[in-house]
Amino acid sequence: MARRSRGGNASKAKAGKTSQATARETTKIRRRVAPATTLRKRLTVSDLIKKLNEAREQQTATSEVLKIINASAGDLTPVFDAILEKAMRLSEASFGGLAVPDGAFGRLVAIRGITGPYAELITSKRYRRSALFGSTLETPSVIHILDLKDGESYRRRAPTVVEAVELGGIRTWLLVPLIKDNKLLGGFLFYRREVRAFSDEHISLLQNFAEQAVIAMENARLLNELRQRTDELARLFESEEARALELAKSLEDLRAAQDRLIRAEKLAALGRLVAGVAHEVNSPVGTSLTVASALERKRAAFAADVARGELKRSTLNEFLEIVEDASSLLISNLNRAAELIQSFKQVAVDEDYLNRRSFYAGDLTEQVLVNLRPSLSGKNIVLNVEWQPDLEMNSYPGPYGQALTNLFLNAVMHAFPDGKGGEIDIKVRASGSDQVEILFSDNGRGMSAEVMRQAFNPFFTTRRESGSTGLGLHIVHNIVTNRLGGQLNVDSTPGGGTRIQIVLPVTAPARHAAEE
Repeated sequence: MARRSRGGNASKAKAGKTSQATARETTKIRRRVAPATTLRKRLTVSDLIKKLNEAREQQTATSEVLKIINASAGDLTPVFDAILEKAMRLSEASFGGLAVPDGAFGRLVAIRGITGPYAELITSKRYRRSALFGSTLETPSVIHILDLKDGESYRRRAPTVVEAVELGGIRTWLLVPLIKDNKLLGGFLFYRREVRAFSDEHISLLQNFAEQAVIAMENARLLNELRQRTDELARLFESEEARALELAKSLEDLRAAQDRLIRAEKLAALGRLVAGVAHEVNSPVGTSLTVASALERKRAAFAADVARGELKRSTLNEFLEIVEDASSLLISNLNRAAELIQSFKQVAVDEDYLNRRSFYAGDLTEQVLVNLRPSLSGKNIVLNVEWQPDLEMNSYPGPYGQALTNLFLNAVMHAFPDGKGGEIDIKVRASGSDQVEILFSDNGRGMSAEVMRQAFNPFFTTRRESGSTGLGLHIVHNIVTNRLGGQLNVDSTPGGGTRIQIVLPVTAPARHAAEE
């Protein structure tokens, strides 16, 4: 809360400015940026692993914040608390706070890490808007002051700066504004007790958190508008003359607000997807990096022996064995990563196998199961199949087979753990004159209500330690409801098995309709 200039550039005030503008200053922070090729040469395997872990931690934090936003129902307090906690931890800030404009002033509405008299002071008073957010005549931007104590305002004993330095112990100061459509909604303030600049990576990360805060504030605004609109409707319904006109307008406003909320929810879903992908791919890629690092050290030692002329047959044989083992591990883990990426691509339903044609449902079911029966060998699982002959469909056999395969593999992995046997029953029959019903059931362990509620969510699995990605049933749901134009119902109880009913139209919707 010091008077300062923008962007972290130290500059003297221009002649002709007001006395308030003259008082602003900030420490100029310069960073040399090495050429991209030089940076790439300096990166080691340990650097890549560190960056991967940092990226995963940031993606996880982003996903968690988006989940809190999605569940906040208009209450911004837990959202801002979560953002401040994660932002301070990842940027190594000592204190953090959120300030919002209040007319010509500004005030702090949330703080974290600040205690004692200084916390009471800054939460009980209002500051001039320019003292918190900079000049209102310019577009708000990031303001970075390296050392408050080294500035002109402190030497002149400006009260707000003296309070920050001497009472709050603040030295380095950073403002990240919250902006929506070029309008200032507020700003995150981050402080450090020591004189240490925030890096470009930290500032970029904090700007990302600021964007999430804007999403939360926009959600809260939209929800408040909806509530106000609902209250208005309740009053307007008492007046029969105005009811029809106002209802039409309210419905139009509601649809617009719902569209905005849907877009905000998509951002939250994207955060969950990013965190899931990072979690699943990190293990094989991280192992590959570790193996590659070890192989590089052995190669360097081997090259040194060759250069000194001290190469022995035993050293050569040892090196060849290490290369063979490393190659095997690399191939295994990179193949695992490739399989995961292929699974992720299937979430959107690959267009390459979506050829539509006429086929008999029973015959196609049997063809798919012929290739799956060998996987039951040694598992003490009995597969029973009943299908109605001459049940013709005009649909997409590729997605149909994919859905059936995923259901089968999911049952084998999850319904009968620890080698326990059981039965899988599949029935294909007509349902009325224009629908086909597929009943897929097992007498395995079943699912609790909580597991059943999440069963079709992406990346949800109860067997991650066994290599499950949590995408199998999500892909099934996408195929059945989107591509095949059908419906899917599941019923299960712990210890009572699982029953999945799929109802498909005999004639699938056209491709463009299904994609909608």
